Amino acid sequence: MARARIPNLRLDAQGLDRAAGVLLGAAVGDALGVPYEFQAMLGEDQQPQMIGGGLGPYEPGEYSDDTQMQVCIAEVAATGADLRSPEALDGIAANFQRWLGEGASDVGSQTRAVLSAAARTLGAPGAAMLEAARSFTAGNDRSAGNGSLMRTGIVALAHLGDPAAMAEAATAVSALTHPDPDCADACVLWCSGIRTAVLEGTFDGVRAGLDLLPAERQEVWARRLDEAEAHAPHHFSHNGWVVHALQAAWSAITRTPVPELRPAERNFPAQHMRRALEAAVRAGTDTDTVAAIAGALLGARWGCSGIPLKWQQAVHGWPALTGTDLVRLAVLTARGGHDDGSGWPSVARMPLPPVPPFAIPHPHDPGVVLGNLALAQGAEPFDVDAVISLCRMGTDPILPGAGVEHARVWLVDREGENANLHYVVDQAAREVLRLRRAGKRVLLHCAAGQSRTPAVAAVYSHLATGLDPKTALADLRQVLVGGWQLPAHPELHDAVHELTTVAAPGGQTASPRVAAADPVTAVPAPAPATSPGSRSEADDKTDDDPSESAQADTAALTGPAPQNQTDPTRWVTGPDDVTPELAAAAEEHEEAQLRKATKLISRERGITPRDDTAARHGSRESDRERGSGRERPRAFPEEKGALSRVRGLLLGLAIGDTLGAARGKLPADSPLRAGVSTQLACFTAEGTIRALVRGAHKGICHPPSVVWHAYCRWAALQGIEVERMRQRWAGGSIDTVWPDGWLAQVPALAQRRGSAPATVAALSKIEQGTVDKPTTTSRGCHALTRTLPAAVVGAAYGWGDSAEWIREFAALTHGDPAAQSATAHAAVLISHCLTSHRETQADAPGGKSQVQQALRDGLHALPDADPRLTAPELERLTTALEQADNHPANAARLAHLAPDATAPSALRGALYAAASFPDRAHVGAALRFAAAAPDGDSVAWVTGALLGAVHGVEALPVDLVSRHELAWVLDTLARDLITQLTESPSGDGYTRGWDPHWWDRYPGW
Repeated sequence: MARARIPNLRLDAQGLDRAAGVLLGAAVGDALGVPYEFQAMLGEDQQPQMIGGGLGPYEPGEYSDDTQMQVCIAEVAATGADLRSPEALDGIAANFQRWLGEGASDVGSQTRAVLSAAARTLGAPGAAMLEAARSFTAGNDRSAGNGSLMRTGIVALAHLGDPAAMAEAATAVSALTHPDPDCADACVLWCSGIRTAVLEGTFDGVRAGLDLLPAERQEVWARRLDEAEAHAPHHFSHNGWVVHALQAAWSAITRTPVPELRPAERNFPAQHMRRALEAAVRAGTDTDTVAAIAGALLGARWGCSGIPLKWQQAVHGWPALTGTDLVRLAVLTARGGHDDGSGWPSVARMPLPPVPPFAIPHPHDPGVVLGNLALAQGAEPFDVDAVISLCRMGTDPILPGAGVEHARVWLVDREGENANLHYVVDQAAREVLRLRRAGKRVLLHCAAGQSRTPAVAAVYSHLATGLDPKTALADLRQVLVGGWQLPAHPELHDAVHELTTVAAPGGQTASPRVAAADPVTAVPAPAPATSPGSRSEADDKTDDDPSESAQADTAALTGPAPQNQTDPTRWVTGPDDVTPELAAAAEEHEEAQLRKATKLISRERGITPRDDTAARHGSRESDRERGSGRERPRAFPEEKGALSRVRGLLLGLAIGDTLGAARGKLPADSPLRAGVSTQLACFTAEGTIRALVRGAHKGICHPPSVVWHAYCRWAALQGIEVERMRQRWAGGSIDTVWPDGWLAQVPALAQRRGSAPATVAALSKIEQGTVDKPTTTSRGCHALTRTLPAAVVGAAYGWGDSAEWIREFAALTHGDPAAQSATAHAAVLISHCLTSHRETQADAPGGKSQVQQALRDGLHALPDADPRLTAPELERLTTALEQADNHPANAARLAHLAPDATAPSALRGALYAAASFPDRAHVGAALRFAAAAPDGDSVAWVTGALLGAVHGVEALPVDLVSRHELAWVLDTLARDLITQLTESPSGDGYTRGWDPHWWDRYPGW
């Protein structure tokens, strides 16, 4: 019986971008790994590069058999064929034979054996190859190589609309050479990951693919994924085996942090693509294959636009294909074999918009010519050495008759349709800079030359001359007299300003310097070349890693820093240049600036100034007089409704976590699963109670260390570093019950529920991280999400030193100061939500709801609660709240405020979502809105915590709470936390408690 083919889903612009990245991502990973195949493992200080060589005569950027074989599949898939059909499998098998005969630069031993045997077998190519593969597998105990997984990415694009058909196709295509069950399962899981990445922009599909495997093999693969997330890629050294190949690729992806969006510092989430591929190559052994496997999934997640432009231009291989050709094959496959209405991506020349051709010299560098598509596709040659196209192009060569270098940039001229807008604009502008450094005359164009072209040209002006964006855009507006549409694209317009805002010391921002007199000579000469394989300053200037390059680029393009002056905010050349007097002056200056900024923001943004400043300072002073500030809780824990709010906080975050992971689409009546953030939050709450118990009994306690022990118990339940954990906490004794405490008996807390790579990496270290000595550099959202239950203590005791404790909680696993700041600030806001009054000012003119007023009060209190607060941090949080006032519940604004999976992003998005739905009757709607953010689980998690803390547990959707698997655990922890704060059931060092079992539940040793 013939199987019905479900048509592929219609992709939006971002989905199409991600589909275009699948085959290209695999190819760049392949080409990056080629030079290092079966060589010694690279060190962290060595940066893999596309230098060619390797095991064959590969040119720089040339891909190997991994991509060559995937192209054989893509040529069939791009016709719209059902890859399960005998006809499609025949076509793929015939392409494999053609490749073996004319283009194979390297062939795996199993693949060669199967293809050679199939060539001698009569019958249809597909059936002959399948029979040869089965015979090979039956006679060999080592038939589970990585040869089918390396080429499987394109299969996912052929069946985006039907996961079951996709799994069948992945199995069928794998079986042509590798019918082993492990190979089939690996291909199904990876295709599932690629499919979800293309459709939803997440990596969640790999684990979701477990449901597509035979039931008896799901558990073993779940353990394999767990193992991959717990170990570095080089741990899986036998990566010629399909299982280790998948684990190495998955480890490289999940254990590489996703950068936060900080455009002016050249920090972009899409840089995760390059960094994860480099991690895959550094693992050693079969480097090109592991990187090709990882590249397909990374390309599906970050898109064609997220792949470094220089890699896109360099990659090529059999049969005479370039990166553009790979994009065409992938897009056609995702579109079911059809071009769009304009004939793209197959058309030779794109239809022209109704704008006549023009060529206008850039006002700040006449060596850059600004034009449009009509000029670039014109019949007449045009005297340039290179062309940068910011719009879709046809397959014909650019500027016929001229051998010019051509870079195609994926940049869409519509709002909300660029997943990596800042990264792409930055890459394009830096490509202009690179070409001008090489002395080339450059044509920069888009379709009409009215928005994308001036945007990139303005950023180039800043890079080449240091010119400020306002002046650059004004000068460009004067010369582009044929039309100016940039104001109609506020995202693009804003990106120009955000990319050209120079970060200055102290967290302030500084205007770029005035333009140099000679814009061309302002461009620095290329740095000297360095030996391949080592990271250098020159490499960083041409790559997209901001860690070392941002400051170097700024210095090179804007000139030397000012020399010593009396201004305490001046730039300095090094630590020896800072005297104690100067440091003190700078600190005083910064505090004054912060106070000024706080007052200004309060006045301009509508944050009601409070009259209890003296009372707040008096409260903090009384905390100091009491010593630790932990001796007597304030009134909050004994207030009516306090328990409901703490229950709302813990259950709200759990519901938000689950809704966010499901993108707001939950099953109708089945139990709701907890995520890893909720699991960790349980241990934060439990560790907080144990810290309070220890403080009561011992008289001394370091709460972060007690919470660190709690996370170690979670890790042991998860199977992470179990023996080392036991050795540390129980002396290795098998007679000692460890992990102890009642949470160790909860089965759901021992199950893997998503990845927390920074947390796992930190827990794998010998020492716990601190603010001063971090063990990771992560800015990820788990720093914030797992820590928020500790905010209850701040609400109970005040914020005398609580913000510092909260920072230390975050620093246990996340070393980036921004993650620690966001965590401390979120905790302060949560405490204000917990202690807010039900009476609101909503009926008064200009009044605010309880939610909005609690958040405003929290923002106003931040300077006193957190001495490390900077003005830009407060500005960003205030902006998020203001956006909710002026433009509530807008999905595009939510995505702009919360673009990634970092702690600051989660907090900004949650502020916006919570304030957009202040009514207690709309908590469910708020959580579903938050779940639609780019990283929905973290934003919905914090949103649920904020709203649950304000409204109490009664406002949460009862149908969701009642079905959540950890609801009873969180409810118990909330009740026990309030009980410990108000009654200390186990007593203290001087009095006997009333509950003899409390110490067993929460041992404070």
